[in-house]
Amino acid sequence: MAKGSRPTIGREARASKDSTRAKPGKTAGNGGRAVPGKVPRGSLPRWTSPGFSPFARSILEKIDRGVVLLDAGGAVIDANSIARQVLTHGNGLLLRNGRFSFADAEIEGRFEQLLKATGKANGAPRVVAASVKRPGSAACRVLVSPIMIEDGQAHSVAYIVVIYAPAEQRAITHEVLLEIYGLTRAQADVARQLYTGRSVEETAAELQLSLNTVRTHLKQIFSKCNVQSQAELLHTLALGPQSF
Repeated sequence: MAKGSRPTIGREARASKDSTRAKPGKTAGNGGRAVPGKVPRGSLPRWTSPGFSPFARSILEKIDRGVVLLDAGGAVIDANSIARQVLTHGNGLLLRNGRFSFADAEIEGRFEQLLKATGKANGAPRVVAASVKRPGSAACRVLVSPIMIEDGQAHSVAYIVVIYAPAEQRAITHEVLLEIYGLTRAQADVARQLYTGRSVEETAAELQLSLNTVRTHLKQIFSKCNVQSQAELLHTLALGPQSF
């Protein structure tokens, strides 16, 4: 730096910062929508908005079902975390250029008919209900229904998709097992292992218990949950809740 000259690095840094700062209502450099006082969404999918209200999202994140909102053309507007997980895997259900799709051609054809026929004369399909096979994972059940809001206003949301995906269900918590079913901590440990799909033998190995101890816990679990078999126990726990 020449003698007597003034350092400019601070001035240049401020200028650079000002030039990259997004203005209210403009698109930020990372592709997200800039909101005054908030960090732009950037890499989040565009279909996070418009969609669920903050209140609705807080509710939908509590349930163990995937929920997706679609527009009239089948494009995804929003989805809760379980639905996003299913769609990200792309196994049986997937996104094609932002559009909700079924990998199975026959089910996809029924879905296309629903999109074309909704709101038309009698005989149009009212819903699409299907069991979707997923190689390497449990099949999921899917229900696609039109949303009819008779308030005289235009709405971007036209369909709701509910996904019953056993593989993506949340693990059941100790708190649920202790508070709702009255299990002890040791019994809850066994129930949680069984709920993830482990056998009695695998549960014993995982918890480092003898088979007799696990079976004793299981009998007590059956009694407290008012069931007669392991299958009935898992069905009861799957009805929810899985967490608070």
